[in-house]
Amino acid sequence: MREIKPTPERLAKGDVTEVYVEEQKGQPPQRRFRSSGALYALRRAGTITDAHVAAAELWARDYETGVLGARDPEAGRKGGVADPHTIMLARAAAVSRCEYVRKALGTTGETLLRRMMLDGMSVQAIAEAGSTHKLRVSGAIELVLEQLVEVLDGMPGRLWREAYKEAD
Repeated sequence: MREIKPTPERLAKGDVTEVYVEEQKGQPPQRRFRSSGALYALRRAGTITDAHVAAAELWARDYETGVLGARDPEAGRKGGVADPHTIMLARAAAVSRCEYVRKALGTTGETLLRRMMLDGMSVQAIAEAGSTHKLRVSGAIELVLEQLVEVLDGMPGRLWREAYKEAD
């Protein structure tokens, strides 16, 4: 995950999120900042909707919690300290949701989400990395986010729906 040092102006824009990632086993989680300027730029331009932004943010939270080992930001908001058992259950559920999304969107869709949401790459940077035009990348992001919304809406099981309803 790329470290981003947010300026006060950038924080005011609202496109920087604070996460805690366990970078080494047995060490306390480290505070990191995540930004997705591409996501918020596409929203400001009207290319994507709030539903797309919410779906991308939920996916990023699950990926950070389940795959990268970040502390779940929602756990601290519910009051009290979560026990290790609850933390592991939350992490396992996040991994399961990420796997479900990856199977539905494919590795290319997941790669696009990772580049945009976790690596903080702009549309232009993603286009350059893929040797393509930024309009093609913008369209691909829109399509992947539309699919992500549909996948999350149709996600089976009580655990899945409850996890995502809390964000509504």
